[in-house]
Amino acid sequence: MAERLAAAGLSTPQAPRPGSRPGEFCTVEATHPDGWPEGAAFCVEVTHFPEAAYRWRFGQEDPPGAAEHRAERLRTVADALRGFGYTVETVERGGWRPGQRALRVHRPAGDAPGR
Repeated sequence: MAERLAAAGLSTPQAPRPGSRPGEFCTVEATHPDGWPEGAAFCVEVTHFPEAAYRWRFGQEDPPGAAEHRAERLRTVADALRGFGYTVETVERGGWRPGQRALRVHRPAGDAPGR
């Protein structure tokens, strides 16, 4: 999954980033099998973190244009993953602030990964 994100021009947490992560990046997290969609061979959540100028800071309002930027970039990540044949849905994660979303990415059992 990380390699496919990188092929789409998106970095992952394993990719070296100078400083305190000034650029945008994605994280890929495994999900517990109890939460997988029925028939899925695997399921992960992909979270996009925008460039520093659009990141939310605790106790502050969103920077101007941040919500729109996050939504557009999440669509871009979802489209890239769909292009590789994955099923992608947008989800809200429990414990996050309202409106913050992640992508649930999975592939049905027996479905070979796209190239």
